[in-house]
Amino acid sequence: MQLFVLAILPALILWQLTYGIPLIVMPASLLVGVIIFWIGQTLRES
Repeated sequence: MQLFVLAILPALILWQLTYGIPLIVMPASLLVGVIIFWIGQTLRES
C-alpha cells in the first residue's frame, strides 16, 4: 500500500503538469494518499 502511494502521488503531479486537472484534485488526492499510507503503516505494525 505504501509503495502504491509513493508511486501514484508523483505520477499524479506529472499528470497535472502535463495535461492539467482541476486544482481541487491535488489536495484531495494528497489526503487520500496520507490516509492510505497511514493504513498501510498500521497494518505493518500489527
